[in-house]
Amino acid sequence: MLGYAFGAIRHGADVQIVRVQADVGPGFPRFTIVGLPDSSVSEAKARIRSAFHHAGLPFPKGRITVNLQPASLKKQGSWLDLAIAVAILRASASPSIPHDSTVFVAELSLDGGLVPQSGLSAIGLRMRDEGLSSLCVSTDQRLPWPFDNMFHMMRAADLADVVTQLRQSQVHAVRSPARNVTLPETTRFVPPLNGHPVELRLLAICAAGRHTLLMVGSPGVGKTTLADAFAHLLPDLTEDEALEVAAWQEIANPDYAFTLRPPVRRPHHAISARGLLGGGRWGTPGEVTLAHRGVLLLDEMLEFSHASLNALREPMDRGAIECTVNGKPTLFPASFQLIATANPCPCGYRGYGDCSCHDLDVRRYWTRCPGPILDRIDIVHHVNRDTGREQGGASLDAWVERVREATALLASSSGRTSTLSDDAHRVLRRACDRLRASERDREKIAALATTIAALEGRDEVLAPHVEEAIVWRRPGSLSPVRNAIT
Repeated sequence: MLGYAFGAIRHGADVQIVRVQADVGPGFPRFTIVGLPDSSVSEAKARIRSAFHHAGLPFPKGRITVNLQPASLKKQGSWLDLAIAVAILRASASPSIPHDSTVFVAELSLDGGLVPQSGLSAIGLRMRDEGLSSLCVSTDQRLPWPFDNMFHMMRAADLADVVTQLRQSQVHAVRSPARNVTLPETTRFVPPLNGHPVELRLLAICAAGRHTLLMVGSPGVGKTTLADAFAHLLPDLTEDEALEVAAWQEIANPDYAFTLRPPVRRPHHAISARGLLGGGRWGTPGEVTLAHRGVLLLDEMLEFSHASLNALREPMDRGAIECTVNGKPTLFPASFQLIATANPCPCGYRGYGDCSCHDLDVRRYWTRCPGPILDRIDIVHHVNRDTGREQGGASLDAWVERVREATALLASSSGRTSTLSDDAHRVLRRACDRLRASERDREKIAALATTIAALEGRDEVLAPHVEEAIVWRRPGSLSPVRNAIT
C-alpha cells in the first residue's frame, strides 16, 4: 500500500517542498530510502524505528521503500524525519490516517519527541508560492509571528500526538510562542545629535529614496553618530520582505529574532572580500546579503581593503551577487543601502589648519577606495565642525513620519518616474551642460530631485527640487580627493 506526506528541505535560504512516498509490502524486512538522500537522511531510519516503538505504534514488518520527490534533488538534514514517519504510517494503515497537504517539518528523537528546527522562515514563502496552507511542527518550535495568519498550525509534542491529531483531523490554528516582534531600531536609544539640521535633512532624503551616502569629516564632528542614527528613519519592512530577510539571517544566526525593522550590518574594516560577498561550500551569506533590504554601514570606509571595497561593485549595480556554492553558481540577494563615513586625510584634520598630511599622502589615502565605487555613491557630503552647532530644523523623530509618507508616495508613483516640470527640465539640462555631467550624474540628480519632491508631498518635480539635488550631487566635485586637498 502507498502513503505519502509533504516535507521540506533547505539549501541555503532556498526551500524545496518534498513529496515523501512510502510503500509497505510483503517480503523480507528491509527499510530503504531512495531519492538522493545523504547520510543524515539515511540515519533517519534508526530514529524512526525507535520513535515508533516509544510512541506505541507498530512498525511495519515487511519491505518498506521510501521515495523522496523530486528524486533529482539531493536531500540533506533531519527536516524530513517526521514526514517520512507519517508517510509510513499512512502506507501501513495501522492506524488509519487520512491524507492531506500538511507539510511536516521536525526531527524525531529516539523517544518519539519532535525536535524543533532552525531557519524555518523560508518555508513560509515557499509554502505560500505553492498554495500549501497547513504546517505541522514541534510544540517548542519558534516561528515568525506572520505564520499565525498565513497557515493552519498543528503543533505536536511527539509522534503519538501527531497521530492523534491527524486521526481526529484537528489542525489547530495555535498562536506561536512570541518571538521578538518589537521594533528594535525604533525603540532603541538614539544618541542626541546636537543640531545637524542640514545633515538630518540629508539623511531623510537618503532614507526616503534609498540613496547611498558617504559622509566625510574630521574626528568628533558627528559623522558616525549620524550614520548610526540613519536606520531610525527607515520605514518598516512588509511581512513578505521581513520573511525574506529572516530566511537569510537565520542561516548566519539560528536564534535570529523576527522583526519588521530593516537589517543593519556594520562589518569590521578587516573583513575580506569573501566575508562581504559570501558563498563557499555551505552557501554562507556574506555581509551584503545579510544587509539585503537594509543598510550596509561602513564606518571609516577607507580603512577597508581595496579588494573588499571593489567587491561591492556587482551588488551595488545588480542588487544581487552570484556566488559559487558546491561548484554551482547561485544568486544571493544583496539589495542594500550603503551608508559610509571617512576621514578627509590620514590624520583626519584636513581643512582645519592643524593637518600634518602632505597632498601626496592625501591622494594616496583616497586611492584606497576604487574610483568606480565612489562614482556609484549618490552623495558625498562633508560634515564640518561647525555644522553640529547649528540649531533649528526638525528633529530625527519628526523626520520619521515624513520619510514614511515620502516612501509611500514614491512607491505609488513607481519610484523614480515622477514628472519633471518644464522649468525643472531646463534647470537640469543647463546645470548638466555647464558642469559637464555624465549620464550617471544626470540620472542620480533626477532621482534625488524626485525624492526631495516626495518629501514635500509633491508628485511633480519642480525647479527648486532639482537645484537642491544639484547641491547634494554636484557633478565634477564629487571626488573627496579634490575637496580634501583644496
